[in-house]
Amino acid sequence: MARAKSRVKTITQVKSEQPCSNKRQALSQLKRIKWDIDFRSDNQHHFWKTIDSNDITFCAGPAGCGKTFLSVYYALQMLAQKKFESIILTKPLVEAGGEKLGFLPGDVDEKTEPFMMSFYYNMEQIIGKQRLDVLRDSGVIKVIPLAYMRGLTLTNTCVILDEAQNTLPIQIKTFLTRIGQGSKFIVNGDLLQTDIHHENGLEDSIKRLIGHIEALETPEVAAKRETFEETMLMISGPIKEIGIYDDRFALFSKELDSKVEPVIDEEHDDWGWFKKDNLPSPTAPFVKEGINIIYERK
Repeated sequence: MARAKSRVKTITQVKSEQPCSNKRQALSQLKRIKWDIDFRSDNQHHFWKTIDSNDITFCAGPAGCGKTFLSVYYALQMLAQKKFESIILTKPLVEAGGEKLGFLPGDVDEKTEPFMMSFYYNMEQIIGKQRLDVLRDSGVIKVIPLAYMRGLTLTNTCVILDEAQNTLPIQIKTFLTRIGQGSKFIVNGDLLQTDIHHENGLEDSIKRLIGHIEALETPEVAAKRETFEETMLMISGPIKEIGIYDDRFALFSKELDSKVEPVIDEEHDDWGWFKKDNLPSPTAPFVKEGINIIYERK
């Protein structure tokens, strides 16, 4: 997913809280919150639209870019609109920088509480502490450790996995197979802040989704290989490099005959030809920029 460079500015106002003692009151009060966000970048807006239009969304970005805030804001807003019945929060229980906290007393919720503070802090800013406490106590907002996900099928739920750079690939696979009807899964992380010393689940997933440069490959060779693997189209001759974005994405272009038809597999729903002013939504901002560059060069 795209990276965002600044935090989200919200104009939601959590004023002096009305008395809220049960689940029904809390959910009723959520409906009266003014749900409105002023996005600070195209990437933040793209992230929001991607969540809204897909069942599973991956987002990799630096600390402070708004990943967690946007995710919990979206989940709470959809909960208020009765699009979800519950929200589940999860993280890998890995101490930052290899620090060892030792034994933590209490039940599962008490043991995981220190790891979930970023979730709770952001939610409190949006709906207030009293409503948050009621929704947690009533089970509408739940915390489930990754290790407890196996065997569950999560329906009508928004599930947010944070700090995914500290997961193992097998943990991500187990997590993603828990999705049931009416649910959305959001996977967030920062590839530059991993606390494990081997390939992590977020990095592995992104490579599988958007492709990567293998050993001894040039970006051009990798682009041709990925095109063939995704579409069964064999690209011959040179391809034009448009640019490098976020120091991670290389964008190339190649003119093809309009009669060419790719062969897509179960990873894709459909394909089509689009005019530059009528691209499908969501389209990553750097892809739109690259397409504009192609037309400018012509």
